[in-house]
Amino acid sequence: EGVFTMVYLGLYDILSTLAKEESDKGNDEHALSIMGKIIVISSFTGGLAWICNYPFDTLKTVMQANRNERISIKNAVQHIWKSGGVKAFYRGIQASTGRAMLVTSTRMLAYETTLNFLS
Repeated sequence: EGVFTMVYLGLYDILSTLAKEESDKGNDEHALSIMGKIIVISSFTGGLAWICNYPFDTLKTVMQANRNERISIKNAVQHIWKSGGVKAFYRGIQASTGRAMLVTSTRMLAYETTLNFLS
């Protein structure tokens, strides 16, 4: 979760600040509204963050799936690698990334809307 949060919130802050500055300057006459930009930016950053985090999530899942015996990180990595190399760390990423994009975009839209309402 640390990698996900760092990429997601770090990039979201940078990109949303740039988008708001462009809106304040009036340079976006034909562009998306600020809410549309929030959806696009948070979807992009959420998807990218999930792609960066996915191998760690796969590793965690393998380690948690062995309830009867403790498995070390090294053994879990070896197990995943033997089952398909690098691709094995990203098995199932398409659906998970789509879900992450949907969740992060709705989360940030709700957050930004609430923040604007309260200020």
